[in-house]
Amino acid sequence: MLALIITGVVSFISSDLDDIVVLTLLFTQEEKYKHYQIVLGQLLGIGSLVVFSLLIDYGLSFLTTGLLKWLGLLPICLGIKYWFDYYYRSKTDNSNLPKAIKYNQFAIIKILSICLLTISNGADNIGIYVPLFSQYNDGETWLTIAVYAVMTLIWCFIGYKLANLPVLKKRIEHYRKWVIPLIFIVLGVYILIKNNAF
Repeated sequence: MLALIITGVVSFISSDLDDIVVLTLLFTQEEKYKHYQIVLGQLLGIGSLVVFSLLIDYGLSFLTTGLLKWLGLLPICLGIKYWFDYYYRSKTDNSNLPKAIKYNQFAIIKILSICLLTISNGADNIGIYVPLFSQYNDGETWLTIAVYAVMTLIWCFIGYKLANLPVLKKRIEHYRKWVIPLIFIVLGVYILIKNNAF
């Protein structure tokens, strides 16, 4: 059992390192996302990647590969949206709304957008999960899924801590008008190229 847990931890880390950057950026966006929205979105995203991997393992790859190929467009759209928000919506009436009201607007959409962002960056995850699941029985598969859930929470915690490092937070706050949109757009292009979308 210990070997199975260690394998789950190693496979998660090796396939999900780039999500630390995304989570760190998301946790710096306190005016856009509540912490629970980021955590739920990430859990749903990793859970969806696990489901896709199980579907592929059962021979249903045609249901997922075409969809995943083009999900790199999502980070690009988010990057453009962030740029638009920073430059054109910084002085709208919404900026004067209480935080509770702003946070509650479209909470489900925000959670789903983070879920889709996680999925769009998940080609590596699926490439590692499918061979693992193909070797496991039901009990081993469920234990591995539980390890992935715990590791996702740990990843969220690390992203939160990194986002709140004084030096990093100050830099991101200072340059976020162009750094955050640029990172998401570059990530989207990278995902499209990696998934052979072109």
